[in-house]
Amino acid sequence: MPGTPNSPETVSFIRALPEAECLELLAVAVVGRVGFVSPAGLQIIPMSYRLGSNHQLFMKTAPLSALARLAEIDAPVAFEVDYHADDFRIAWSVLMNGTISRLDAAATAAYEQLRRPPVPWAGSGSFLPVRFVPRTVSGRGLHRTRPD
Repeated sequence: MPGTPNSPETVSFIRALPEAECLELLAVAVVGRVGFVSPAGLQIIPMSYRLGSNHQLFMKTAPLSALARLAEIDAPVAFEVDYHADDFRIAWSVLMNGTISRLDAAATAAYEQLRRPPVPWAGSGSFLPVRFVPRTVSGRGLHRTRPD
């Protein structure tokens, strides 16, 4: 069908996003996904977050949750955020690998400086703040054009 995202007239451009642009995109989004390996296999959990100083991401989780247990041991996790416009003309994805941990004194200070704290995805039972510190940051952007 002409004019749809997969029509022959559609031209797609995919590009790698520089780290600085990835961080700018993280600042405007509020929900991402934490990925980790558990005894049950690969897990991916949606989480609301806020970007803080030094590129730290702050989230709130339930004290007995899988993420809280991972934060206790400074576990390696992945974090992904994406967006796509309703017409699929613009889309982007940012993927990071790093560590999730409890807040130390410096992270607590950074958390307290957030303009708005993260709103827990699962509600008021998720009140334990944790942080994600990226080790790697990568992203891809998509731009589709269609003749009018």
